[in-house]
Amino acid sequence: MFFRLLFYACCFGTFVSAHPHVFIETKVDVLPEKIIVTWSFDEMSSAMLMDDYDKNKNKKLDPDEVAFMEKDHFRTLEPYSYFIHMSDGKDEFDLKRVGEFSALFDAKKLIYTFAIPKPKFKKYELRFYDAEMYVALILKKEWLTCKEPMKCKIEGYDADFYYAYKVMVQE
Repeated sequence: MFFRLLFYACCFGTFVSAHPHVFIETKVDVLPEKIIVTWSFDEMSSAMLMDDYDKNKNKKLDPDEVAFMEKDHFRTLEPYSYFIHMSDGKDEFDLKRVGEFSALFDAKKLIYTFAIPKPKFKKYELRFYDAEMYVALILKKEWLTCKEPMKCKIEGYDADFYYAYKVMVQE
């Protein structure tokens, strides 16, 4: 009986520790030439990041603070593919290039906006997830825009401990 309780305690402890710590509302604009992604961080994460990066404590991000935030925080997500993986329906590809980064603080939320290149495929998927489950990227239908001639739809999975979404795009 003791070993069974120990086993369940270990399993439960592992399950409890695997949950998101950061929640990001993700908006996606699919354009013919590129894809614009906007992240709005939850209030707690926003407050911590602003405390770290708003060096002059004026409650806004100045250009030098944005540049430092991009280098010191945002670019460190490259090994995680910026939590965005592209797929042609068969294979999944990590995201290596992003551009047009900007950051601002608005209504107690830190907002990142950046662009990713449009894949060369006529039909592709953008998959939004953190394999380590520390970051929850939340994407809702109303946060997806798709410019003609593109056609887009979204599928997703929400749970208390795991979030995953994909945007399917077809020209």
